[in-house]
Amino acid sequence: MEANSCQSPVSQPPLYDLIILGASGFTGKYVVKEALKFLNVPSSPLKSLALAGRNPTKLAQTLIWASHPDHPPPIPILTADTTDPASLHHLCSQSKLILNCVGPFRLLGEPVVAACAETGCDYLDICGEPEFMERMEVKYHKKAMETGSLVVSACGFDSVPAELGWMFNSKHWVGPAAPNQIEAYLNLESEKRIVGNFGTYESAVLGVANVEQLVELRRSRPKRARPAIPGPFPTKGPMIDHQKEIGLWAVKLPSADSVVVRRTLTTLTENPHGLPGLNESPEQIEKRDAFWSTVKPAHFGVKLGSKTLLGVFRFIAVGMFIGLLGRNAIGRWLLLKFPSFFSLGWFRKKGPSDDEVRSASFKMWFVGRGFSDMSISQDKKKPDMEITTRVVGPEIGYLTTPIILVQCALILLSHRDNLPKGGVFPPGIVFGPTDLQEQLEQNGISFDLISKKSILA
Repeated sequence: MEANSCQSPVSQPPLYDLIILGASGFTGKYVVKEALKFLNVPSSPLKSLALAGRNPTKLAQTLIWASHPDHPPPIPILTADTTDPASLHHLCSQSKLILNCVGPFRLLGEPVVAACAETGCDYLDICGEPEFMERMEVKYHKKAMETGSLVVSACGFDSVPAELGWMFNSKHWVGPAAPNQIEAYLNLESEKRIVGNFGTYESAVLGVANVEQLVELRRSRPKRARPAIPGPFPTKGPMIDHQKEIGLWAVKLPSADSVVVRRTLTTLTENPHGLPGLNESPEQIEKRDAFWSTVKPAHFGVKLGSKTLLGVFRFIAVGMFIGLLGRNAIGRWLLLKFPSFFSLGWFRKKGPSDDEVRSASFKMWFVGRGFSDMSISQDKKKPDMEITTRVVGPEIGYLTTPIILVQCALILLSHRDNLPKGGVFPPGIVFGPTDLQEQLEQNGISFDLISKKSILA
């Protein structure tokens, strides 16, 4: 039996390769649809699958929807509730891996992480909530390492494109060149109107409410190693950034991506060769070492871009609504009661239609600035080199996120011996050395080098 598999009282092998928890939710149903593409396919490790949630009727309806126009396959439907720890432990005893789609994670995620960490079951989720991710690391990392439970959050649009995107940009800085700063510019596009996931909006609102808890959590933790980045700390720059070459106006986005990338950089600084696998071959160790030797640290940030200045002012207005009203209970009630009004039409409770999902896409530009010769960077006030790369994919919440989550799951099932035995980690440090980027490219998410050039220092 595999060392990472969930243990039942009689040590029987798990019944399922993975269980999708919260499968009937807005994002969960698209995860089911994506997973079915790889179920019992000859080249796929996914041979058995189950759906889990509170309402078996809704789960059955999800399976019919996800299977259309085909007849739904005979997939077991299991009842589990995040308020019932016994049901979650039973769930973990039946599967190698849990894909958790139940949010907001601040409110509903911890019991699932706890059950996985206690039983040794592997766990992936689509969380984009920094406070939850960091709290889970503090509370369950040690236990997960002991039991062999690999717990990885942010395995969706938050934050895999950002993680793989900065790595992809970083690897184009060939010695003696090195980056000082890599900024990501996110542009959402649609032939129709852009409508976001209400869960994402709710998480943002609750994130404002929990910002003090996050600050306290970070203060309570011992200081960790910081990466050595050549050159001075980047200047703050203007509030609204105009990137003429990529045709975007942009404003800083307080997303999880920057936090997740920093966590990966911190872990990499403490483990320069990456994290050792459960049972790696000498060839795999060499491959992992070679991969991380090409990745260079840099200051990282994310900005939300628009092709028009008016679009940026809309971003700022929505951010002000959430930032001001999210600080108290009445304000949060208003924000969550009337999401379409306070988000200026970007979010609504019923989510986007299938047509709106299909018509949407994203482009994420990574503009790296650094030094052509790292050895003299300390003597230069400004970078003299710029490398621009880009990640492009379909709609972020219902198409890109399920693609990424399922590909992470398939890699975990196929190459478990090459991944860490257990612990709570961000996705980059776990999946960076794997073939995740190649798998995403085969499933509609592209990575491209746009330009390399000298700039005036």
